[in-house]
Amino acid sequence: MRRILLTVKLILSVLLLSSCANNSLSTDTQKTTNEIASWPYPYVKVENRVYVIESDENKVELVEKENIGEQIGTVEEKYDFEGDEQTSQATIASNYLEKGTKLFTIKNVDPSDHIAFEKSEGVFVKVTEESAVAKKPTDKTN
Repeated sequence: MRRILLTVKLILSVLLLSSCANNSLSTDTQKTTNEIASWPYPYVKVENRVYVIESDENKVELVEKENIGEQIGTVEEKYDFEGDEQTSQATIASNYLEKGTKLFTIKNVDPSDHIAFEKSEGVFVKVTEESAVAKKPTDKTN
């Protein structure tokens, strides 16, 4: 009888412990929203303009604080899934930037080509209008 009770307790303990286990993905295997959705690149949309956000940290262009112009606005909505943009009423939205991220003009730069967002306190990143990205000259070194 003791042996049966011990076996039952052991089985219940194993079941209890296994049900309490953390079954979520580790941070190494979690995918970001952009990886799950099939957007071609991270972007921020301001009215009808789409600005491409460089995803390669080695290619990110920072803007000095003294070159930052007026604040355009803040991200009103973050798209989590492709198709969200069709139902969105937001004037400023992004598939990458968090809601509340501040957007600015850059002094002496046409905002139809480039604007900046505040990545962190005092750190500003330049983003390029979608059609201007396609016009960038390619590096032709022989």
